[in-house]
Amino acid sequence: MNFQINIKGLSKHFGTNVVLDGVDLQITAETITAVIGKSGTGKSVLLKLIAGILEKNSGTIECTKILESGEAIPISFNDIGFSYMFQNNALFDSMTAFENVALPLIEGNNPLPKEKVKEKVNHLLEQLDLASSSNRYPGELSGGMNKRIAFARALVTEPKVVLFDEPTTGLDPERKFTVFDMIEKYRNLFGFSALLVSHDIPDVYKIVDSVAWLDEGKIQFFGKPENIDLISEIPIREYLKTGRISSRNL
Repeated sequence: MNFQINIKGLSKHFGTNVVLDGVDLQITAETITAVIGKSGTGKSVLLKLIAGILEKNSGTIECTKILESGEAIPISFNDIGFSYMFQNNALFDSMTAFENVALPLIEGNNPLPKEKVKEKVNHLLEQLDLASSSNRYPGELSGGMNKRIAFARALVTEPKVVLFDEPTTGLDPERKFTVFDMIEKYRNLFGFSALLVSHDIPDVYKIVDSVAWLDEGKIQFFGKPENIDLISEIPIREYLKTGRISSRNL
């Protein structure tokens, strides 16, 4: 399905602390977009607003389906389907890999029949090379395996959009690139769109279609990684290319 998610004027404050102050952003089908920026600028808050974990103070998040004619018709969030991959995986230690992945299918108002759950989960575990770990617990598996299990749980409901909150936090360079490769590989396999928060500048540019730089409550730059070279302000261009600030504070 060809779709767009249009975010306009999105704002969020906590008391007198204004975190987001009119964010505009567009997410399109089967693309990977990285939200980058300094710590504390509201990147994770933005993801949680899109996911419905937090309530916005103002602004709109609208979904549209793009027909072959080019016409855009409004659709609901449920028509697209979202999932959220937490920074720390958020797996349940007392549940096996199979049980963790199956959880979204058996919770909620419309749980699937047991045999359907078994079929879907086993098929997905095979696709992600996790079948041999189906009956093992998170404590028995490596960090990389647990990351894939969390990924499988995010994909089991067949979402069109997956939100990743700092998926490479705390990982060494080799494992970091393994996670990036995993996101790109499974995006190509399953056809979802990915919106990911990352501090890994410029490494994350390897897999993304677009970069959204969040600063001072707004998206200050949105475009392809290669377009960063066209930014006229040298300190900003330097930061977006290297993740470091040396000329002056942004």
